[in-house]
Amino acid sequence: MIITNEAKALIEEILSEQEIEGIRLYFKGISCEIPNIGLSFEEAQENDELQVINGISVAIQEAILPYTKELLLDVHLTPYGPGLALVGAKDQ
Repeated sequence: MIITNEAKALIEEILSEQEIEGIRLYFKGISCEIPNIGLSFEEAQENDELQVINGISVAIQEAILPYTKELLLDVHLTPYGPGLALVGAKDQ
């Protein structure tokens, strides 16, 4: 997984506001035979793998670990302000 510097800055701001240590990736369901991965601002849960990516503590649910290797977490600008976008990073 890659976390861009822009995403890192936004995540650090949110973590500071919420007084949380890191983010968590988890299984959210299946769509088109591909697992959907959710992202939350919460502490690690039992059986999560802990990684530090670009200085961010990331807990990854064990079941989705193989699907996170080619992900890119970046900032996506919306009419409501910046948000985080988790996308495939095969071209990275």
